[in-house]
Amino acid sequence: MSDRFYMQMVETTGWAPGYKNTSTIEEYKSRFGSTKRRKTMSWTDEKKQEVIDMYVGEEPTPENSMEIVADIAEQVEESPNGVRMILTKAGVYVRKTPAAKSSGGSGGGRVSVADAQSSLTDALNDAGQEVDSAIVSKLTGKAAVYFTTIVNNLNN
Repeated sequence: MSDRFYMQMVETTGWAPGYKNTSTIEEYKSRFGSTKRRKTMSWTDEKKQEVIDMYVGEEPTPENSMEIVADIAEQVEESPNGVRMILTKAGVYVRKTPAAKSSGGSGGGRVSVADAQSSLTDALNDAGQEVDSAIVSKLTGKAAVYFTTIVNNLNN
C-alpha cells in the first residue's frame, strides 16, 4: 500500500498496521482507550425539543438566525448544520432572505426590439418631441427601454 493510505490512517486513528513509528494496536488502545476517533451521539427526541425551545426562545430574525444556531450548536456540542437540520424539519428555522438578483438593466423582463422602439417613439411623441426614426431604429432593445423610462420619468 502507498504512504498515503498509512498517513490517512495515522491522521485519523493515530495508528496504522505495519507503518513506521507507530505503536502496536494494543499499545494504542492502552494509551487512548480506543482506535475510533469520536463517537457520535444520535439525536434524541428530548434533545431535539430542547434545541427547538432554545431557538424559539431567542426570537430569531433573518439577520441573527445563523448566530443563534451557532451558539446553540456550541451549547449542545453538535454541528451547526445538524442543529439547522433539526430546526428546519421542525419548521421553526428562520431562513435569511437572499438578496435580489440584479438583472443588469432597468427594464422588467424581455421585450422585443420593435416593441421597445415603438414605445420609445410613443413616449417621445407624448413629450411633444420630433422623432428621428433613423436613430430610433438603430437602438438596441435595452437602450430603447432605458430611454423610454427616462422620457416617461421626465414627462411625469
